[in-house]
Amino acid sequence: MRITPLRGLGVTWFKCPSCRLKCSPTAVGPDGHCPRCGHDRMLKLSFGGRVAQSAPDRPRG
Repeated sequence: MRITPLRGLGVTWFKCPSCRLKCSPTAVGPDGHCPRCGHDRMLKLSFGGRVAQSAPDRPRG
């Protein structure tokens, strides 16, 4: 059994542009349609996953 994280870095959700349902990738069927209204194109929402890079150290003086 695969456990999908609900929060944190690298979490992916899908959103239906028609009915605005937000669901995990496991809720979307193999055809990729919305489980609520059947819309054929789900939008992929990705939260986190980017690592902020700090500025390079500058010599003092």
